Amino acid sequence: MNIIREALINRRLHKALSEHGCRLAGGIKSLRDGARLVLEPGVKIGKAKIYSPSLEIGAHTDVVSGCEFLDVSHIGRYCSIATGVVIGQGRHSHPMDWLTTHNFPSNPRLISRPILRDEPRRPSSIGHDVWIGRDVLILDGLTVGTGAVIGAQSLVNKDVPPYAVVAGSPARVIRYRFPPELVERLLASRWWELPLEALGELPLDDPRACLAQLEREAPQARGTPPRLQVSSRPWGIERLGG
Repeated sequence: MNIIREALINRRLHKALSEHGCRLAGGIKSLRDGARLVLEPGVKIGKAKIYSPSLEIGAHTDVVSGCEFLDVSHIGRYCSIATGVVIGQGRHSHPMDWLTTHNFPSNPRLISRPILRDEPRRPSSIGHDVWIGRDVLILDGLTVGTGAVIGAQSLVNKDVPPYAVVAGSPARVIRYRFPPELVERLLASRWWELPLEALGELPLDDPRACLAQLEREAPQARGTPPRLQVSSRPWGIERLGG
């Protein structure tokens, strides 16, 4: 892509993202190898690298520069992802039972008889309200539950339960943010589906009081917000219905 075309695309992209309340600091170059990105309103992404063939990110999620999304299909709403986070790292990208752990045996540009591995995709998935600390590595095929917290520099090699606080290499459960009965009520409330204005009326520093108010009041309309789809190769922007 030449400089002029890239500048024109980024101008259109910036306009569409701004109208949607979103930001993609790296512009179209953030999307690698034909990636497709679907954003709900309010998503802010720094200079990240997105390799996932299809990735949906929920409303008001923040991604700091320096992240790599290798194979992840979904990141929920109200997530906070620090710099240096890698999600969806393949487990077999460097085979230890071959002659070499290097990738040249699978590269047809380097050898005449490459060994092509036909492995199915195993995208990871991140729930809502997940906080991922700096320099975390999450392997492919995993689910990080809603409300989870992952400590900085952790290696996540298995699923993380909802509202668990994990840390270490490999990561292990340190504790849970709330007692089991409160976790169940939080998950059942699906509070992340409420409009931001409605959430602002809740006592957010007191989860029990929040739940009591939500359970006491009549259910509010939740609907699906409009989404913006950004594609590369071919380049395109499409507004998807709510």
